[in-house]
Amino acid sequence: MEALVPVAGHDTRSGRGTQTLRDAILTLRLAPGTRLVEREMVDRLGVSRTGVRAALQSLESEGLVVRGRRGVFAVAMVSPDEARQIYEVRAALEPAMARLFIARATQEQVTALGAAVARAEAAARALDGPVYVEAFREFYAALLAGSGNDIARRILETLEARITYLRHLTTRRAPRSRQLHTAALLRGIFDAVRERAPDRAARKCRTFVTRSARFALDMLRDSP
Repeated sequence: MEALVPVAGHDTRSGRGTQTLRDAILTLRLAPGTRLVEREMVDRLGVSRTGVRAALQSLESEGLVVRGRRGVFAVAMVSPDEARQIYEVRAALEPAMARLFIARATQEQVTALGAAVARAEAAARALDGPVYVEAFREFYAALLAGSGNDIARRILETLEARITYLRHLTTRRAPRSRQLHTAALLRGIFDAVRERAPDRAARKCRTFVTRSARFALDMLRDSP
């Protein structure tokens, strides 16, 4: 079985194993439903059985893996109903976070938001899916940080892995024209923020999430 490429930047081998497995799931190199047998994961991740168990337990808490009846883990499958609920939470919180960002963000945070938009636009033009998804993660991380509401940020961070997973899933199916339009909508949110228009920013955030939800749910319902 092919070994997974370790991810740099983590201090411990166990931490690297967790991140390597997380990235393989999020980028769909490990497909939903794939069984994660402990002895095979030792070879693929290059860590001990203890490290594998720690990685699986960590990813179980993020909702990326599930434990079967016999204790065997598998890559989680996001159901249409679960995805709907995730988008409902986003639609409720993100418009409010945009309003708070306008009221509280520093100029440095506004600049970071704009940089993430520019990166998303460039990735859409290049059809670079991983960078495109990462740019959206950076945009929302900056938005949440600038909102100054740590409770809301922590709520959304508990969903971050599954939100990122859904973004990778939909990006794979989205043609270049849709990716460019999506990046343009992100630019619209940023323009409203930069122009200090909270009502417009909140409305654009809600419209953005609603559009994303419709595409993702249609795709998930059509999947075999």
